[in-house]
Amino acid sequence: MTGIRLAPTLTVALMATAALACRPHAAREREAKPATATVERLVPPEPVRHTPELTVSGTLKPRWQAKLAFPVGGTLERIAVRRSQSVAAGAPLLVLETATASAQLSQAEAAVGAARAQLDLAQDSLRRLEAIAGQEGGVTAAQLVQARGQRDLASAQLRSSTAQREQALVNLRHHTLRAPFAGVVTRIPDGMGVAVAAGSVLVELESTQALVLETTLTQAEAAEVRVGAAVEVSVPATGARSAGATISAVVPSVDGGTSRVPVEIDVPNGDGRFLPHAFARVRLPSGRARDALRVPAAAVFQREGAFALWIAGPDGKAAALPVRVLAQEADAAVVEVPPPGLPRGARVVALPPLGLSEGQLLAEAAPPTAR
Repeated sequence: MTGIRLAPTLTVALMATAALACRPHAAREREAKPATATVERLVPPEPVRHTPELTVSGTLKPRWQAKLAFPVGGTLERIAVRRSQSVAAGAPLLVLETATASAQLSQAEAAVGAARAQLDLAQDSLRRLEAIAGQEGGVTAAQLVQARGQRDLASAQLRSSTAQREQALVNLRHHTLRAPFAGVVTRIPDGMGVAVAAGSVLVELESTQALVLETTLTQAEAAEVRVGAAVEVSVPATGARSAGATISAVVPSVDGGTSRVPVEIDVPNGDGRFLPHAFARVRLPSGRARDALRVPAAAVFQREGAFALWIAGPDGKAAALPVRVLAQEADAAVVEVPPPGLPRGARVVALPPLGLSEGQLLAEAAPPTAR
Protein backbone atom coordinates (compact mmCIF):
# COMPACT_ATOMS: atom_id res chain seq x y z
CA MET A 1 0.00 0.00 0.00
CA THR A 2 1.33 3.32 -0.98
CA GLY A 3 2.03 5.62 2.04
CA ILE A 4 0.52 9.07 2.27
CA ARG A 5 3.09 11.85 2.06
CA LEU A 6 2.53 15.11 4.07
CA ALA A 7 3.87 18.49 3.12
CA PRO A 8 6.99 19.41 5.16
CA THR A 9 5.42 22.61 6.54
CA LEU A 10 2.33 20.81 7.74
CA THR A 11 4.47 18.12 9.30
CA VAL A 12 6.38 20.64 11.40
CA ALA A 13 3.14 22.28 12.55
CA LEU A 14 1.64 18.98 13.62
CA MET A 15 4.77 18.03 15.52
CA ALA A 16 4.75 21.37 17.40
CA THR A 17 1.11 20.93 18.30
CA ALA A 18 1.76 17.43 19.57
CA ALA A 19 4.70 18.59 21.68
CA LEU A 20 2.63 21.38 23.25
CA ALA A 21 -0.16 18.96 24.05
CA CYS A 22 2.28 16.59 25.70
CA ARG A 23 3.96 19.26 27.90
CA PRO A 24 3.38 18.52 31.59
CA HIS A 25 0.62 20.41 33.32
CA ALA A 26 3.04 21.57 36.08
CA ALA A 27 5.25 23.34 33.54
CA ARG A 28 2.31 25.30 32.19
CA GLU A 29 1.45 26.36 35.76
CA ARG A 30 4.99 27.62 36.34
CA GLU A 31 4.76 29.83 33.26
CA ALA A 32 1.49 31.36 34.55
CA LYS A 33 3.14 32.55 37.77
CA PRO A 34 4.76 36.06 37.84
CA ALA A 35 8.48 36.05 37.23
CA THR A 36 10.99 37.47 39.68
CA ALA A 37 11.85 41.16 39.07
CA THR A 38 15.33 42.43 39.85
CA VAL A 39 15.41 45.97 41.28
CA GLU A 40 18.39 48.18 41.87
CA ARG A 41 17.81 48.85 45.57
CA LEU A 42 15.29 48.23 48.35
CA VAL A 43 15.41 50.76 51.19
CA PRO A 44 13.54 51.01 54.48
CA PRO A 45 11.49 54.25 54.69
CA GLU A 46 12.61 56.76 57.32
CA PRO A 47 9.92 57.73 59.86
CA VAL A 48 9.83 61.51 60.31
CA ARG A 49 7.70 64.12 62.02
CA HIS A 50 6.45 66.52 59.35
CA THR A 51 4.98 70.00 59.78
CA PRO A 52 3.01 71.18 56.71
CA GLU A 53 4.39 74.34 55.13
CA LEU A 54 3.36 77.01 52.66
CA THR A 55 5.70 78.94 50.39
CA VAL A 56 4.59 82.48 49.61
CA SER A 57 6.36 85.59 48.37
CA GLY A 58 6.45 89.28 49.13
CA THR A 59 8.64 92.37 49.34
CA LEU A 60 10.98 93.14 52.24
CA LYS A 61 10.10 96.62 53.43
CA PRO A 62 11.76 98.74 56.13
CA ARG A 63 9.87 98.54 59.40
CA TRP A 64 10.27 102.33 59.64
CA GLN A 65 10.73 104.76 56.78
CA ALA A 66 10.22 108.50 56.76
CA LYS A 67 10.32 111.51 54.46
CA LEU A 68 11.66 114.34 56.61
CA ALA A 69 11.13 118.09 56.33
CA PHE A 70 11.76 121.18 58.47
CA PRO A 71 8.63 122.47 60.26
CA VAL A 72 9.98 126.02 59.76
CA GLY A 73 11.41 127.83 56.77
CA GLY A 74 14.92 129.22 56.42
CA THR A 75 18.22 129.00 54.62
CA LEU A 76 19.99 125.63 54.49
CA GLU A 77 23.33 126.16 56.20
CA ARG A 78 24.79 122.68 56.64
CA ILE A 79 24.28 119.09 55.45
CA ALA A 80 25.52 116.88 58.26
CA VAL A 81 25.22 113.48 56.51
CA ARG A 82 25.86 111.86 53.17
CA ARG A 83 23.65 109.57 51.16
CA SER A 84 23.83 105.86 52.21
CA GLN A 85 25.18 106.83 55.64
CA SER A 86 23.93 104.94 58.69
CA VAL A 87 22.82 107.24 61.49
CA ALA A 88 21.68 106.76 65.07
CA ALA A 89 18.38 108.00 66.42
CA GLY A 90 18.63 111.73 67.19
CA ALA A 91 21.63 112.36 64.93
CA PRO A 92 21.59 115.77 63.16
CA LEU A 93 20.89 115.57 59.43
CA LEU A 94 20.45 119.15 58.19
CA VAL A 95 20.87 122.57 59.83
CA LEU A 96 19.23 125.89 58.91
CA GLU A 97 20.79 129.29 59.49
CA THR A 98 19.99 130.16 63.15
CA ALA A 99 20.91 133.86 63.57
CA THR A 100 17.32 135.09 63.58
CA ALA A 101 16.04 132.27 65.77
CA SER A 102 18.88 132.75 68.24
CA ALA A 103 18.12 136.49 68.48
CA GLN A 104 14.45 135.72 69.14
CA LEU A 105 15.46 133.34 71.91
CA SER A 106 17.72 135.98 73.50
CA GLN A 107 14.90 138.49 73.37
CA ALA A 108 12.52 136.02 75.01
CA GLU A 109 15.01 135.23 77.74
CA ALA A 110 15.43 138.97 78.45
CA ALA A 111 11.65 139.33 78.74
CA VAL A 112 11.59 136.49 81.24
CA GLY A 113 14.25 138.23 83.32
CA ALA A 114 12.29 141.50 83.32
CA ALA A 115 9.06 139.76 84.27
CA ARG A 116 10.79 137.92 87.11
CA ALA A 117 12.17 141.25 88.44
CA GLN A 118 8.69 142.80 88.30
CA LEU A 119 7.30 139.86 90.23
CA ASP A 120 10.00 140.18 92.90
CA LEU A 121 9.22 143.91 93.35
CA ALA A 122 5.49 143.25 93.54
CA GLN A 123 5.95 140.50 96.12
CA ASP A 124 8.28 142.67 98.23
CA SER A 125 5.82 145.60 98.17
CA LEU A 126 2.96 143.33 99.21
CA ARG A 127 4.97 141.93 102.15
CA ARG A 128 5.82 145.45 103.42
CA LEU A 129 2.21 146.59 103.25
CA GLU A 130 0.99 143.44 105.03
CA ALA A 131 3.58 143.98 107.80
CA ILE A 132 2.54 147.62 108.29
CA ALA A 133 -1.12 146.71 108.33
CA GLY A 134 -0.49 144.13 111.03
CA GLN A 135 1.54 146.42 113.32
CA GLU A 136 0.19 149.98 112.99
CA GLY A 137 -2.98 149.60 110.97
CA GLY A 138 -1.96 152.50 108.72
CA VAL A 139 -2.70 150.64 105.46
CA THR A 140 -6.10 150.64 103.92
CA ALA A 141 -7.82 147.58 102.50
CA ALA A 142 -7.74 149.17 99.05
CA GLN A 143 -3.97 149.45 99.17
CA LEU A 144 -3.66 145.77 100.05
CA VAL A 145 -5.99 144.78 97.21
CA GLN A 146 -3.95 146.88 94.78
CA ALA A 147 -0.65 145.34 95.96
CA ARG A 148 -1.99 141.84 95.62
CA GLY A 149 -3.24 142.66 92.13
CA GLN A 150 0.20 143.96 91.14
CA ARG A 151 1.74 140.73 92.42
CA ASP A 152 -0.69 138.55 90.45
CA LEU A 153 -0.20 140.63 87.30
CA ALA A 154 3.58 140.30 87.54
CA SER A 155 3.23 136.55 88.06
CA ALA A 156 1.05 136.22 84.95
CA GLN A 157 3.54 138.28 82.91
CA LEU A 158 6.35 135.97 84.03
CA ARG A 159 4.37 132.91 82.91
CA SER A 160 3.67 134.54 79.54
CA SER A 161 7.31 135.46 79.06
CA THR A 162 8.39 131.97 80.01
CA ALA A 163 6.01 130.47 77.44
CA GLN A 164 7.39 132.82 74.76
CA ARG A 165 10.92 131.77 75.65
CA GLU A 166 9.95 128.09 75.32
CA GLN A 167 8.39 128.81 71.95
CA ALA A 168 11.57 130.58 70.80
CA LEU A 169 13.65 127.63 72.05
CA VAL A 170 11.49 125.13 70.16
CA ASN A 171 11.75 127.29 67.06
CA LEU A 172 15.55 127.24 67.35
CA ARG A 173 15.56 123.46 67.79
CA HIS A 174 13.44 123.13 64.65
CA HIS A 175 16.34 124.63 62.72
CA THR A 176 18.15 121.28 63.12
CA LEU A 177 16.57 118.28 61.39
CA ARG A 178 17.33 115.07 63.36
CA ALA A 179 16.83 111.36 62.66
CA PRO A 180 13.68 110.08 64.42
CA PHE A 181 15.06 106.52 64.40
CA ALA A 182 18.25 104.65 63.51
CA GLY A 183 18.53 103.96 59.81
CA VAL A 184 20.18 104.67 56.47
CA VAL A 185 19.90 108.00 54.67
CA THR A 186 18.62 107.41 51.14
CA ARG A 187 18.06 111.02 50.04
CA ILE A 188 19.67 114.41 50.82
CA PRO A 189 19.51 117.90 49.20
CA ASP A 190 21.75 118.64 46.22
CA GLY A 191 23.43 121.64 47.85
CA MET A 192 23.51 124.24 50.64
CA GLY A 193 22.58 127.90 50.81
CA VAL A 194 19.14 127.44 49.30
CA ALA A 195 15.93 128.76 50.77
CA VAL A 196 13.87 126.00 52.33
CA ALA A 197 10.10 126.15 52.77
CA ALA A 198 8.43 124.64 55.80
CA GLY A 199 7.20 121.12 55.03
CA SER A 200 9.39 120.60 51.96
CA VAL A 201 10.79 117.02 51.97
CA LEU A 202 14.59 117.10 51.99
CA VAL A 203 15.75 113.82 53.55
CA GLU A 204 14.50 110.22 53.34
CA LEU A 205 15.44 107.70 56.01
CA GLU A 206 14.91 103.94 56.16
CA SER A 207 15.54 101.39 58.88
CA THR A 208 17.58 98.44 57.62
CA GLN A 209 18.07 96.37 60.77
CA ALA A 210 14.35 95.73 61.16
CA LEU A 211 12.44 94.69 58.04
CA VAL A 212 8.90 93.48 57.47
CA LEU A 213 7.66 91.16 54.75
CA GLU A 214 4.08 91.75 53.70
CA THR A 215 2.20 88.94 51.95
CA THR A 216 -1.29 87.45 51.73
CA LEU A 217 -2.86 84.02 52.27
CA THR A 218 -6.15 82.42 51.43
CA GLN A 219 -8.67 82.26 54.26
CA ALA A 220 -8.06 78.53 54.70
CA GLU A 221 -4.28 79.02 54.80
CA ALA A 222 -4.52 81.95 57.22
CA ALA A 223 -6.53 79.81 59.64
CA GLU A 224 -3.53 77.46 59.99
CA VAL A 225 -0.81 80.03 60.79
CA ARG A 226 -0.16 81.54 64.22
CA VAL A 227 1.31 84.85 65.33
CA GLY A 228 4.77 84.30 66.83
CA ALA A 229 5.56 81.22 64.73
CA ALA A 230 9.12 81.04 63.39
CA VAL A 231 9.49 81.08 59.60
CA GLU A 232 12.31 80.94 57.05
CA VAL A 233 12.84 83.88 54.68
CA SER A 234 15.08 83.75 51.60
CA VAL A 235 15.98 86.09 48.74
CA PRO A 236 16.39 84.16 45.44
CA ALA A 237 18.47 86.93 43.83
CA THR A 238 21.29 86.73 46.41
CA GLY A 239 20.74 83.43 48.18
CA ALA A 240 20.47 85.23 51.54
CA ARG A 241 18.47 83.22 54.04
CA SER A 242 17.32 83.52 57.64
CA ALA A 243 15.33 81.25 59.92
CA GLY A 244 14.94 83.93 62.61
CA ALA A 245 11.87 85.66 61.16
CA THR A 246 8.53 85.49 62.97
CA ILE A 247 4.90 86.07 62.04
CA SER A 248 3.99 89.40 63.66
CA ALA A 249 0.43 89.92 62.42
CA VAL A 250 -2.40 88.02 60.76
CA VAL A 251 -4.96 90.69 59.95
CA PRO A 252 -8.45 89.46 60.96
CA SER A 253 -9.99 90.84 57.79
CA VAL A 254 -10.18 89.88 54.12
CA ASP A 255 -8.85 92.31 51.52
CA GLY A 256 -11.76 93.37 49.32
CA GLY A 257 -9.66 93.44 46.15
CA THR A 258 -7.97 90.05 46.44
CA SER A 259 -10.20 88.11 48.88
CA ARG A 260 -7.00 87.18 50.73
CA VAL A 261 -5.84 87.77 54.30
CA PRO A 262 -2.89 90.18 54.83
CA VAL A 263 0.02 88.78 56.87
CA GLU A 264 3.10 90.57 58.23
CA ILE A 265 6.42 88.91 59.10
CA ASP A 266 9.18 90.55 61.15
CA VAL A 267 12.62 89.90 59.62
CA PRO A 268 15.66 90.75 61.81
CA ASN A 269 18.50 92.13 59.71
CA GLY A 270 21.23 93.12 62.13
CA ASP A 271 23.97 91.81 59.86
CA GLY A 272 22.53 93.50 56.76
CA ARG A 273 22.20 90.28 54.75
CA PHE A 274 18.86 91.48 53.31
CA LEU A 275 18.33 94.66 51.30
CA PRO A 276 15.11 96.65 51.78
CA HIS A 277 12.59 96.41 48.91
CA ALA A 278 14.02 93.05 47.72
CA PHE A 279 11.70 90.28 46.50
CA ALA A 280 11.71 87.39 49.00
CA ARG A 281 10.10 84.01 49.64
CA VAL A 282 8.94 82.73 53.00
CA ARG A 283 8.13 79.23 54.24
CA LEU A 284 5.22 79.24 56.70
CA PRO A 285 4.11 76.41 58.97
CA SER A 286 0.50 75.67 58.01
CA GLY A 287 -0.71 73.00 60.39
CA ARG A 288 0.16 70.58 63.15
CA ALA A 289 3.05 68.15 62.93
CA ARG A 290 2.15 64.65 61.76
CA ASP A 291 3.81 61.26 61.30
CA ALA A 292 5.22 60.70 57.82
CA LEU A 293 7.89 58.79 55.88
CA ARG A 294 10.92 60.08 54.01
CA VAL A 295 11.62 58.03 50.85
CA PRO A 296 13.81 58.52 47.76
CA ALA A 297 12.21 61.02 45.39
CA ALA A 298 12.61 58.59 42.47
CA ALA A 299 10.51 55.99 44.30
CA VAL A 300 7.32 58.06 43.96
CA PHE A 301 5.30 57.52 40.80
CA GLN A 302 1.82 58.36 39.55
CA ARG A 303 -0.81 55.71 39.27
CA GLU A 304 -4.44 56.22 38.33
CA GLY A 305 -4.20 59.97 38.97
CA ALA A 306 -2.59 59.60 42.42
CA PHE A 307 0.86 59.04 43.89
CA ALA A 308 2.13 55.63 44.97
CA LEU A 309 5.20 53.63 45.98
CA TRP A 310 6.31 50.16 44.96
CA ILE A 311 7.15 48.22 48.10
CA ALA A 312 8.42 44.75 48.86
CA GLY A 313 6.13 43.27 51.49
CA PRO A 314 7.10 40.70 54.12
CA ASP A 315 6.62 37.96 51.50
CA GLY A 316 9.03 39.71 49.11
CA LYS A 317 6.33 40.42 46.55
CA ALA A 318 5.73 43.75 44.85
CA ALA A 319 2.77 45.83 45.92
CA ALA A 320 1.74 49.35 44.94
CA LEU A 321 1.10 51.49 48.02
CA PRO A 322 -0.96 54.71 47.58
CA VAL A 323 0.61 57.72 49.33
CA ARG A 324 0.07 61.46 49.71
CA VAL A 325 3.11 63.63 48.97
CA LEU A 326 3.54 66.21 51.74
CA ALA A 327 6.84 67.81 50.72
CA GLN A 328 9.61 67.60 48.15
CA GLU A 329 13.27 67.82 49.18
CA ALA A 330 16.49 67.73 47.15
CA ASP A 331 16.59 63.98 46.54
CA ALA A 332 13.81 62.77 48.82
CA ALA A 333 10.08 63.06 49.28
CA VAL A 334 8.05 63.17 52.48
CA VAL A 335 4.88 61.10 52.13
CA GLU A 336 1.91 60.12 54.24
CA VAL A 337 0.49 56.59 54.02
CA PRO A 338 -3.28 56.27 54.45
CA PRO A 339 -4.67 53.59 56.82
CA PRO A 340 -3.87 50.81 57.47
CA GLY A 341 -0.39 52.23 56.90
CA LEU A 342 2.89 50.64 55.83
CA PRO A 343 3.11 46.87 56.37
CA ARG A 344 5.63 45.92 59.04
CA GLY A 345 9.05 45.20 57.58
CA ALA A 346 8.17 46.53 54.12
CA ARG A 347 10.89 48.14 52.04
CA VAL A 348 10.58 50.70 49.26
CA VAL A 349 11.77 50.16 45.69
CA ALA A 350 14.15 53.10 45.31
CA LEU A 351 14.02 53.19 41.50
CA PRO A 352 11.10 51.12 40.17
CA PRO A 353 11.84 49.43 36.81
CA LEU A 354 9.40 49.64 33.94
CA GLY A 355 6.87 46.83 33.72
CA LEU A 356 6.80 46.07 37.44
CA SER A 357 3.48 44.52 38.40
CA GLU A 358 1.59 43.43 41.48
CA GLY A 359 2.66 40.15 43.02
CA GLN A 360 6.06 39.86 41.33
CA LEU A 361 8.84 38.54 43.51
CA LEU A 362 11.47 41.22 44.06
CA ALA A 363 15.18 40.56 44.19
CA GLU A 364 17.73 43.26 44.97
CA ALA A 365 20.60 43.55 42.50
CA ALA A 366 24.03 42.69 43.89
CA PRO A 367 26.58 45.53 44.12
CA PRO A 368 28.96 45.71 41.12
CA THR A 369 31.96 44.68 43.25
CA ALA A 370 30.22 41.51 44.39
CA ARG A 371 29.45 40.30 40.84
